[in-house]
Amino acid sequence: MPDVGRDRPRPEWMAVVRVYGSILYATKQWGAGEGERPVPLEPSHVDGWMADCAQAGITTVLWRANCAGSLTYPSKFTALAGEPPLPEQYQLGSEIVEQGWRVADWEFLGEQCRRFDTLSAGVAAARRHGLKFFLDFSTFDLVGVWCTREQWPEGGERSFDPDLWLWSRDQRERLAGIPCYADPRVRERRLGEVAEALDYGIDGVFLGFFSHCDALSGEQRCRFGFNPVIVEEFRRRHGVDPLAEPVKPGDMYALHGEYFTQFVREAGALVRGAGRKLLCTTRTDGVHGWGGEEAGVAMAGALGSDDLRRSETELPLAAGFHLEWETWASEDLVDGLAVMAPFSEEGLAAAARMGDRSGKPVHLLRKFSAWEGSFGAPQSDGGYRREIQAVRDGLLNGYALHLMFIVDHPKLSPDWRSLLRA
Repeated sequence: MPDVGRDRPRPEWMAVVRVYGSILYATKQWGAGEGERPVPLEPSHVDGWMADCAQAGITTVLWRANCAGSLTYPSKFTALAGEPPLPEQYQLGSEIVEQGWRVADWEFLGEQCRRFDTLSAGVAAARRHGLKFFLDFSTFDLVGVWCTREQWPEGGERSFDPDLWLWSRDQRERLAGIPCYADPRVRERRLGEVAEALDYGIDGVFLGFFSHCDALSGEQRCRFGFNPVIVEEFRRRHGVDPLAEPVKPGDMYALHGEYFTQFVREAGALVRGAGRKLLCTTRTDGVHGWGGEEAGVAMAGALGSDDLRRSETELPLAAGFHLEWETWASEDLVDGLAVMAPFSEEGLAAAARMGDRSGKPVHLLRKFSAWEGSFGAPQSDGGYRREIQAVRDGLLNGYALHLMFIVDHPKLSPDWRSLLRA
């Protein structure tokens, strides 16, 4: 492991606040004890989440406001949570799934999100408790699900065109919830959403990669990503029709990576041009995408540290893109990296090397999986404590815990606060 104790600023302790989960648990609509009844959401609940974070040592809140293709605050770009109707079945990634929400829960969530502007309340509460506040932008999660023109025609311009999702090679299917950043219409729309959030006075934007579609996009390799703009550019560069002839998945992932970097470039100009900070997710293995079960466990630490961007390894991805984090750093597009790395000492070392190479602050990103006294593999209490201590020792610049909700609840055990207070 590289030497620790280098000259680094004080570490950032970050918490991803899943707003819809925190709302539903705070109001007792979910997780109520015996005899408890749901209560209306109040700004005091939001203030309590921020107080909890500050007391636990969190310095930066990453506010994840999306919910099933909608937002938990009003937007001119998409629906408010609870607004579009719930279909009995819907497409998630490449699968058709039964509706997991109860209509009563969905309608209740919408009612609470209409009581007051939760994003404004979150920013104000963060200020009161001395926290930095970033929008955790839902870069790839459920974009447009339930809010498409077919299912929600009354949404008008706020409805989402499924043709902005990734297209299949046969041009007949779409990878539901995953936008194609090669399409300039996607970049324009999503940058509008970022600009809208900046008007709230947030400190910055985090381009987060968490997605409900990660493990539900199918096992067929390189099946999606053949949008017209990609097909045209692939033909021009390689002299091959990717719709009719075999292609190397790495060539497709590289092209999508270039277009995603263009989005980072445009987002950086917008966010940093406004005097705010931009963070972006990356991975030690250099490739992000969506597929079957193997693709859905990276945030837990089940991935490799070897760079796969120049490898012909058969990645189990139905679609993917190369992470050009070196370009983001060399062009000074971002202010820091949130890194998915193996849940091991080698993972820590690999993340630290990325910091050395990029010259940018590196924050280790983990989804906290504790529930009823156990962790999802490969996570463990000792592993979390090892990583957190490495950050304290100066190996990395920060640590980001992705939490389902902030409210203290007996099933969330062991509690994340105990890790940071040690």
